[in-house]
Amino acid sequence: MISCVISHFRDLFGHVRLRPGMYGVQTYAETASFVTGCDAATGWLLLEGFHEWLMVQLDAESSLTWSALILELTLGTERPSARQLSAEAEAAAHDRLFDLLDQFLAVKEQRDGLRQVFAAYSARRAEWDALLAEELDDEDASP
Repeated sequence: MISCVISHFRDLFGHVRLRPGMYGVQTYAETASFVTGCDAATGWLLLEGFHEWLMVQLDAESSLTWSALILELTLGTERPSARQLSAEAEAAAHDRLFDLLDQFLAVKEQRDGLRQVFAAYSARRAEWDALLAEELDDEDASP
């Protein structure tokens, strides 16, 4: 994706972060939906690699959506659904979402940024697979 498009969305997300009500979002779930809409507007290219980048940040494989991964990164594994967050959790998730989006888009904006994202994920995935293989070998060796 062209760097200027990413730059545009980084600016937009900065404005939404500061004044969410102006963009029709009040909750984390609405904010995540807004971001998903922006991704859809780019043919799903804006957030390409975001899920993989988040898994590297979390240092764990997950089939959760990116919005749920951000809640996990923000609130830990003991978290309510996005529709049942306390006011404090809403604020923390909102801020974390925009922090992580900006970090990810800054990486993606770099030359070969998306390749770097997938290379880091691929390397981490190989480590996870090796650990899983060791665990399975240990289980097979147990009497």
